[in-house]
Amino acid sequence: MKAKVIVAALILSSLWACNKEEEAAPPPPPPAKPKEFAAPSDGLLQPEKAARWRQADSLVRVLDSVFMDSLRAHPDRMPQLSAQQDAARDIAARKAGLLGWKEYLWILQDAPKNPANAAAFQAAGLSMANPVTDKKSEAKSGKEPTGKKDRGDRMAH
Repeated sequence: MKAKVIVAALILSSLWACNKEEEAAPPPPPPAKPKEFAAPSDGLLQPEKAARWRQADSLVRVLDSVFMDSLRAHPDRMPQLSAQQDAARDIAARKAGLLGWKEYLWILQDAPKNPANAAAFQAAGLSMANPVTDKKSEAKSGKEPTGKKDRGDRMAH
């Protein structure tokens, strides 16, 4: 009987010690902050980044259409919805393998200015052609003037 009491006491004390060790364990570290984008010093776009941009662009287009519907339905909530749209764009760009919305915008706006990036864009099936934005350029290009401005915020796929 004494042996059973001693064994039971040992088992209970070991279980009690295990519970204390679990309680004393430090909490897991917070998730790492996402890596921020910095434009390459040489201004060159890598072909895989151009391909990732194309994937991100398809996600961003869907997001933008959803947010435009929300903005039309709730114009009074424009600041809040715009902030949510920017956060969603950043997430979409990261899901596609970019370093967020800043890298997406760099590829869209700045990378095409460097002629050395033409091969990277072509490898991803993208065109670096600048959209026609005014009537003078339309006349020079031989296009029929439409009076409309093309959207300069997207690359041609």
